[in-house]
Amino acid sequence: MSGVDVRLVLISHTNVGKTSLARTLLRRDVGEVLDSAHTTLENQLHELAHTPQGDRLLLWDTPGFGNSAKLRDRLRSERRPVGWFLGEVWDRATDRSLWCAQQAIRAARDDGDLILYLVNASEDPEFADYIAAELEILEWLEKPVIVLLNQLPPRSRRAERERLEAAWRSAVGRGPVRRVLALDAYERCWLDESRLLTDAAALLEAEGRSAMERLLPLWQAERLQRFDAALEAVAGVLADIGCDREPLGRGQPGRLGRVAALRRLTGRLERSVRQLDETLIALEGLDGAAAQRVSTALTETRAHGERPSPTQGAAGGAVAGAAGGAMIDLLFSGLSFGFFTALGASLSALAGWRWCYQAVDKRTLGWSAAFVKEATIEMTTRYLAVIHHGRARGRYEGVALDSWREPAVEAATREAAAIAPLADDLDRLSPDRTLVLDHARTAARRVITRALVQEYPHGSWLLDHEPPADTPAREARSGTTDPVTQARERAP
Repeated sequence: MSGVDVRLVLISHTNVGKTSLARTLLRRDVGEVLDSAHTTLENQLHELAHTPQGDRLLLWDTPGFGNSAKLRDRLRSERRPVGWFLGEVWDRATDRSLWCAQQAIRAARDDGDLILYLVNASEDPEFADYIAAELEILEWLEKPVIVLLNQLPPRSRRAERERLEAAWRSAVGRGPVRRVLALDAYERCWLDESRLLTDAAALLEAEGRSAMERLLPLWQAERLQRFDAALEAVAGVLADIGCDREPLGRGQPGRLGRVAALRRLTGRLERSVRQLDETLIALEGLDGAAAQRVSTALTETRAHGERPSPTQGAAGGAVAGAAGGAMIDLLFSGLSFGFFTALGASLSALAGWRWCYQAVDKRTLGWSAAFVKEATIEMTTRYLAVIHHGRARGRYEGVALDSWREPAVEAATREAAAIAPLADDLDRLSPDRTLVLDHARTAARRVITRALVQEYPHGSWLLDHEPPADTPAREARSGTTDPVTQARERAP
């Protein structure tokens, strides 16, 4: 049986972001992206997926429409092929804008099974006067159309985003338009891409639908493989936290001794999180080093051997917390940007520094249960930030994490039972890393999946996804070396 080509044609007004979206879908840099009209001058064909049977999912990136009303009038009169050809040759020399638009129409008319019409959803459709002409052009092509809303406000501005989505659905949801979906080259998620291809398959004719039944599982499997690899990387960091212990040395451990031990713990955690950032960035096919400094929240530490002062209340706690945080910042020579100072003050003002005990050994420092939850939130936040980095933003140089913290906090709260076993591991002086890693995997999977489904209800099927039983990444992470030895080996 010979393969079938399924051809999607990406069309829009000029300078709306077609090539940026094509780059995002393809996970590689293609074409040229400039903040100017008619950057793409020729139709460009790219492959999104293929099967062993020879089926191919293809994407046409086309030049943008310029004077849409003029193009519409031309199409109304140029129905004869000879007239079309003569007009095209003439326009190439005299009207580059019109000629570019004709290339897009030709790709859609002759080589497209479905049209993806991209709009700039940051503007009110009431003032986008070219939309009516372009919808008429799309209707003339007699192909099913999916409208993609690009350049929406970020998800942190939810009310504004929902208002614009509703306005655009009302403005364009007619004629040949079968679906209106949010898919932003600036802030997108692979679950949106999955929804697009699933909806596209339903709109194709029988032969195309059959091909997509073979193509989609392969495309989906590749995304899920990256998802599983990301969860494994997050679980590795959480397991590092769960297993890491730092001896305080001989003699009565004083405050400076504890801070020095905490510096070593935090240094190891910093390297783990840097490696996580780099792994997530590589999995998403993004350029740029992980420029974000480690901002993992230092909520509590466990110091064996000293009880908190009974007089340390809210006000006194703020001073003590800020002093402790400032000492950590000083030890890092300012590289933590005062984060620990601010956080230490705010947390201590609420509850004071709570120093936890372990009767088995009074000379070991480790991370606390509260910190494990905070770290799970932090790693979830980082994952969400990276996977939403659309290629329209260019190289990945770090993003503001604040907008993704709220869904991470909500997910961690709802999945507290999945984090609890990982927190319980902290009570062991020499925990079994294999067991801790299993707990970390459960926590990472439950919290990150919950965060995604909260943001993308159409991705609820992800709750049923289970990773392969054994993977090379798991085997590499499941060594049983003594945790303290591992920690010392990681230290400089």
